[in-house]
Amino acid sequence: MNRLVKAGLVIGLILSFGFVSSEAYAAVDINTFDQLLDKAKTYDYGKSRADLIKIDNMIVEASGKPEVKEIEKRLDAFLKTDATYAAKDFVCRKLSITGTEASVPALAPMLTDQRYSDMARYALERIPGATVDKALREALPKAAGKAKTGIINTIGVRGDKEAVGLLSGLISDSNEAVAIAAVAALGRINDPAATETLARAKDKTKGALRTQVLDAYLRCADCHAAKGQKDAASAIYKQLYDPNEPLMIRIAALRGMIITAGDKTSEMVVEALKSEEPAIQTAAIQTLRDVAKTEVVKAAAAELPNLGTVQQEQMLTALADCGDRAALPTILTAVKSNDYGVRVAALKALGSLGDVSTVEVLVQTAATKRGAEQKAAQESLYRLGGEDIDKAIIGKIPDAEPKSKVELVISCDQRNITAAVPVLMKAVQDSDGRVRAEAIKALRTVAGPQDLAGLIDLQLAASGGDRNELEKTVVTVAGKIPEGKGRAEKVLAALPAAKDVDARCSLLSVLGKIGDPAGLPVLREALSDKDEKVKEAGVRGLSDWPSPAPAAELLKIARESKNEVQKTLALRGYIRLIGLEGDKSAEEIIKMYQEAMALAPGPAEKRMVLSGLANVNSFEALQMAGGYLDDSELKQEAEAAVVKIAASTIRRHSGETKELLRKVLAGTASETVRDEAQRLLKIQ
Repeated sequence: MNRLVKAGLVIGLILSFGFVSSEAYAAVDINTFDQLLDKAKTYDYGKSRADLIKIDNMIVEASGKPEVKEIEKRLDAFLKTDATYAAKDFVCRKLSITGTEASVPALAPMLTDQRYSDMARYALERIPGATVDKALREALPKAAGKAKTGIINTIGVRGDKEAVGLLSGLISDSNEAVAIAAVAALGRINDPAATETLARAKDKTKGALRTQVLDAYLRCADCHAAKGQKDAASAIYKQLYDPNEPLMIRIAALRGMIITAGDKTSEMVVEALKSEEPAIQTAAIQTLRDVAKTEVVKAAAAELPNLGTVQQEQMLTALADCGDRAALPTILTAVKSNDYGVRVAALKALGSLGDVSTVEVLVQTAATKRGAEQKAAQESLYRLGGEDIDKAIIGKIPDAEPKSKVELVISCDQRNITAAVPVLMKAVQDSDGRVRAEAIKALRTVAGPQDLAGLIDLQLAASGGDRNELEKTVVTVAGKIPEGKGRAEKVLAALPAAKDVDARCSLLSVLGKIGDPAGLPVLREALSDKDEKVKEAGVRGLSDWPSPAPAAELLKIARESKNEVQKTLALRGYIRLIGLEGDKSAEEIIKMYQEAMALAPGPAEKRMVLSGLANVNSFEALQMAGGYLDDSELKQEAEAAVVKIAASTIRRHSGETKELLRKVLAGTASETVRDEAQRLLKIQ
């Protein structure tokens, strides 16, 4: 190991284990700190914070060093100067981080000053120690207005138990804001005396103050519950659950009662569910997730038929969230409810709690219902967990009715059941067209390269739309083979045996879309075949090629072919492949588009040229597109191309570009083109 590296490691270990005293660290320059602090006296909001940042950095640097005490003294003294409000606010924020009880004498006098009270409290609230609590208690009787309520709030946040007596006396204060603040603070103080004070105040207060008392008393119960003191908490919750109390308080109390009920939880939940108040029923249902033991779930589920439809829906959702299959029989019964919303909720719940026995219900519902009911059944079928579910789905496919078979096949796709491939291949030959279509689609998801030969056999045996869809499936599955690992191997192997012209053409189409270099010679060979169908398939295959490799062949056909269909197909393919060129210069690409435009037999092909030209960022491309602005058949594509290319030429060829943009603006009917042209014209 390098000697310097060793030395660095040793020093690091010495420092980390404290073998070097704090004096060995670089000391903070107190004189510099004093100078910065003096300059900060005139700071105001909106001015440069450069000096404040330096002060802040020095405070951070002094952390854990002897100088930190000196810095605290300087900050304390600063508060007694004629510094600006903003400067003192900054210092108080620093004391909230670095201050100790030593700062209390400097901060305490500020507590009763309406102007500075908030900043002083901000600092003191975060400084630990009994001295701070004492200062707050002593300041409270002397304060008034917002300063007083602020001090009360801080006492509550700090949880000062010695302040309970002082706060209790303020509940009857003539200033309602002070009384409410005192009540809130008592609710924060986790102390028997505070709890008892609130219990008494509950029966002696009215209006907004009483509401605050009830809320604070509820907080006391929550504190007891959090500490495991369930009996004490439950006693308060029961008081607050009184029918005469506000509904929101009762709901919160009910939740507390249920959570702290212990062995009586089921009884408590059932009692609440039997309430004549829907809001109470809803509150009990929402609490189920927090007490989801099997016996509680069973008891709650048993009450489902006795609830209103809204609460039944809520209950079914809650039972699903509980995740306990003890509720499954109730949910299955609810699937047959007379109420549409309840049935939908039950079907959704089956997605979480269902098992093999529910597959049939979900399939039948998905096959025979519509709307939200069908969607809920489908989604739950896709969500059901477990390999046994997959096996059940596969097993049901062969003998299912067409509508059910469709849903089962779709679920194989959605669940990505790869084991379903053999059954799906058989379904491709089903007498029902929808079954065939969904099976072909599902195979794109679940089939793998090892299944390609079988898929190609199905492709060759199919006809019409099925064959077209199977071609897409073969291409998709072949694409799962890594590039260069023989993507087209199975297709090429099938070609010699494909004597039927349509079958051969189908394979050639697939070769073009797969784009494996091994298939390119075969497609080129097809161009000289005696059969015009095969020739056309070769042209189509080359036109679909995913790289510009066959561009030359397509251009030759577009120039020389006597077959107008093949000629047009080749030109369209050539135009598409120009857009894939990545190695040619803009000049070369423009020449290719110019040649294509010259060969274009009609507006459709010319529009293709302009659409491709729009992606060439050069002035020459802009000029070429601009040349078609007066052509009524190509005007729209020319305008779009000019505006798109102009973004890349507006700065280097400003005059010419803006001239074309103004021409576009003068004649375009497209708001999108108009807006973009106007935006570009504003560029200097």
